[in-house]
Amino acid sequence: MYSFEENIYKGHPILRLLRDGESVLDEAGFIIGPGFGIKKAKMIINTMAQIEIFFNSNGAKPPNDIEIYIDQGKYNIPCYCRKYINFKRGDTIIEKPYLKIWNNDKSIGFGLVKAEGLITLKNEIEDFIRKNDNRM
Repeated sequence: MYSFEENIYKGHPILRLLRDGESVLDEAGFIIGPGFGIKKAKMIINTMAQIEIFFNSNGAKPPNDIEIYIDQGKYNIPCYCRKYINFKRGDTIIEKPYLKIWNNDKSIGFGLVKAEGLITLKNEIEDFIRKNDNRM
């Protein structure tokens, strides 16, 4: 069962993904970073359709290394999305698909485990944005 823990990181609210009350591990077995704040939360919501395609295809879609432009979206943050067939953790290449979302100053990447949690908790991500975004 997925849930979020809300914390403060460098003076800003963040969400940290949990599974069964524990920190989520990525596909390489590492604890996924401190979490994500409001801007990354908006980017996640803007690209939710691509996240669902990635998860529902078990990482087979979208096509590898094709840059997908996501126009303004619900939160008016244009961003890009790209699926890779592997990722590097330190000096080790992990051969698992992951999805990367980015714009000009922020990026977030994740595999199937985190994608499932984000999809499951989409409404909680939107609640976090509404509660903490001073610019709405």
